Amino acid sequence: MSTLARALRTRQWELAALYLLLGLVAALSRIPADSVEGALDLLEGEDGKKGG
Repeated sequence: MSTLARALRTRQWELAALYLLLGLVAALSRIPADSVEGALDLLEGEDGKKGG
């Protein structure tokens, strides 16, 4: 079982969030810089406002 799955199964939400963020950082480190900006724009939301 992965560490993320274990954290989710035991309801350790902060640890699960940390693993997800580490995965996001790892994925973003492998793509071109202009793609990172686009990905961050998508995470902000369609209207460009943070937090939905």
